[in-house]
Amino acid sequence: MKRYLIVLLVLFYSCVDSDNEIYYSYKDVVIKRIDVAGETSFYYIDKDSGSTSRIWAEYSGINDGFSGYLEFGDNGKVMLLSGDGYFQSENVDTTKFTFRRILAYQRPDDLPSVYYINLSTGCEKERNANTGTKVIATYKKTKQSYY
Repeated sequence: MKRYLIVLLVLFYSCVDSDNEIYYSYKDVVIKRIDVAGETSFYYIDKDSGSTSRIWAEYSGINDGFSGYLEFGDNGKVMLLSGDGYFQSENVDTTKFTFRRILAYQRPDDLPSVYYINLSTGCEKERNANTGTKVIATYKKTKQSYY
């Protein structure tokens, strides 16, 4: 029984990354994601005005996290569509960056401008691998975790 529990814990922690920095870019728009223990923040940095909009999710525990989609519009607007997770925002310019809660049947189609997001970057990469998305995601590990 102990071996089974240890194997489950190792599998769980190998799927959950922490302390990541990820850049999602589509055309001229970039969303920066920062993962730290218990919180993931998404930043829309307006190159013209220098202002920053932030939408974040907080989580804790084994059955917590987030999932959703980043949907990039042709007008430079990005919508974070939240399937799971407790998202909040501050200093958000809603003409550029918004979030909305969606149900499973409301998920966006696999379009070039849509990217699936998840607390587990491994699951995120796998799910986006064959979708035809043109969103470029650049993953950087900012702190090495050992599990």
